[in-house]
Amino acid sequence: MRIIAGENRGLKLATPRGHEVRPILDRVRESLFSILQRDIEGVRVADLFAGTGVIGLEALSRGAEFCTFIDRDLACVATIKENIRRARREENSRVLKADAFEAAELLQESGACGLIFIDPPYRLVRQDRMHEKIVSLVESLAEKTVLADAGIIVVRIPSESDMPGHVGPLVQYDRRPYGGMKICFFRRAR
Repeated sequence: MRIIAGENRGLKLATPRGHEVRPILDRVRESLFSILQRDIEGVRVADLFAGTGVIGLEALSRGAEFCTFIDRDLACVATIKENIRRARREENSRVLKADAFEAAELLQESGACGLIFIDPPYRLVRQDRMHEKIVSLVESLAEKTVLADAGIIVVRIPSESDMPGHVGPLVQYDRRPYGGMKICFFRRAR
């Protein structure tokens, strides 16, 4: 796994051993960041369920100002810290070992985020009532001033799952299927 564009292009990243992580494929990541290219420069980013941190690090490499990485798994947190060190991004990164479902409270004091990535493990998404928790997370991030007024929330879910067209003050303005996954884009209704 590597950073595919920007200042850290080609940088190889570590992955946690023996853990179930689903790093987003290079071609999907390239497509995702092509969609978001005008929304990255100078913004604060949050990478929830960060795993290896590849999404947040890709955003930093492409010009994001700062990224907060949140994951509750100790091995993932250690891997994220190693990848931040490799990318020399210690000054514009923060790693929190915490449950991503508490992100709205954790991020409130950090300043509004222009981009928030939510990439829960598929096994979680498929659990009973977990879909509702993810929808609630999206809504709380928008309502607790964590998401900037022009900010975007990106949610990656299994292809058989879906997200509603409206979540609180947000509207799903785009949805892209990629094999066994779907990426949904939310922003405030205009």
